[in-house]
Amino acid sequence: MAQYIKRHDALARLNHWIFAICGLGLGIGGAFMFFPFLRELVSPEFLRAQMTLHRILGALFVAVPLISWIIRPSNFIHTFKNIFAKWNKDDLEFMKKFVPYLFNPKKQHMPKQGFIKSGQRISDAVMYFLIFIFMITGVLMWIGMPNIPEWLFSLSKFGHVMSFFGWSILMVVHIYLGAGIFQPYRGSARYVFGDGYASAEDAKYHWGHWADDELASCENVKEM
Repeated sequence: MAQYIKRHDALARLNHWIFAICGLGLGIGGAFMFFPFLRELVSPEFLRAQMTLHRILGALFVAVPLISWIIRPSNFIHTFKNIFAKWNKDDLEFMKKFVPYLFNPKKQHMPKQGFIKSGQRISDAVMYFLIFIFMITGVLMWIGMPNIPEWLFSLSKFGHVMSFFGWSILMVVHIYLGAGIFQPYRGSARYVFGDGYASAEDAKYHWGHWADDELASCENVKEM
């Protein structure tokens, strides 16, 4: 039997499912509203329905993580504590080797990492910032004219679109790694879409410092 370490609990995995479904729906719906050539392919009724769905998904996209953090504040503390933790020499070395690692992972010996890798800490911080922009600009556009000035509506629309494009780039990289298209991450979708457990071998490879701490405590370790 092999050892496995719990990486994400049920609430965190549920959040990821909702986040992924809402994000996909928002991206598709937003494309129909933003690109003229797509709007021409569908009826006005479809666009109105898509706009209503976009607002519902947008509300879920923001509300579900907030509610989960209220239900379990420890998850909120854990998330932001890891994102903004002080960098050490392993973090700096990881970022220095990250691009060569993407092209030739077998020849790059990466330093040990904590629960969240150095590169993901950066991308997560940017992602939460962009989600904040989504939320503010989305609410302002929802209020709409004449309840807000025209310049504020136009600025909100621009910010909403630009933050979406930035978020989309992050998600492409996230899917490339998280879905296991990049070979060293193969099977990692299980951590957020499956049972939440990573094998001790994989955990040591990807998050050595975190794995060492978990294996020493035995609190979140089980054999399968």
